[in-house]
Amino acid sequence: MNIALNLFSAFTLREIRSRYSGSVLGLLWALIGPLAMLLIYAFVFGHILKPGQTDLGAPSYILFLGAALWPWMMFSDGLLRGMGAIKANASLVRKVAFPHSVLVLSAVGATVALHLAGYVAVLAVLAYIYGGISLAGVPAALFVLAGLLVFTVGLALLLAALHTLLPDIEQATQPLLMMLYFLTPVLYPQSVIPEQYRAWFNWNPIALMIQRLREHLFGQPALNFIDLIVWMVAIAVFAVGYAVFVRLSPHFEDFV
Repeated sequence: MNIALNLFSAFTLREIRSRYSGSVLGLLWALIGPLAMLLIYAFVFGHILKPGQTDLGAPSYILFLGAALWPWMMFSDGLLRGMGAIKANASLVRKVAFPHSVLVLSAVGATVALHLAGYVAVLAVLAYIYGGISLAGVPAALFVLAGLLVFTVGLALLLAALHTLLPDIEQATQPLLMMLYFLTPVLYPQSVIPEQYRAWFNWNPIALMIQRLREHLFGQPALNFIDLIVWMVAIAVFAVGYAVFVRLSPHFEDFV
């Protein structure tokens, strides 16, 4: 256990240091890139398209958007980096005997840590400007974010194992993530979804997590049954992902 923890810490730090190695601004890019996306989306959807602003449940569209954009990036970026972690460290996998899952965990962990720092900073600034963030809801929001992390790790483990044996997984994941992005109420409130489609959106665990995050941050601090369902789904996905990863891990050396 101690060896695995030491490996996880070492690989996570290496992942963070190497992420923007050689760039002038370094780790600031972890904030600049998402912040630029936030400003562009806020202008386009907040001032041009204006998707249902009366039903946002937040003081402003930019705060509404910021509360969901970073969690989405934690999920999508963490998933992609975790999925490619085994192939990105092929030389280690071939030469050194260690739990391969540490590579995926460190890739996802480093990504989430970077985006979480930006998330906290941006929400603090936006809350100062616009108000509307419920401090009482922060613990519940963290509970949902932890479920999102477990879900992301589980799915990353599953895709990392499959991607190592079948490179086509990477080609399929990118467009699927793009589709999921627009099918998840990140840019728009759930209230604008036509009634006949809302039941289908409820089958999207990321949509549920983002919706609960917003509700907790904007005035509903109490956990409820939906939060437990989110965690049950996250644990189930993690269990399946980890089981598949452990089953296929002995064969990685033959494919990287």
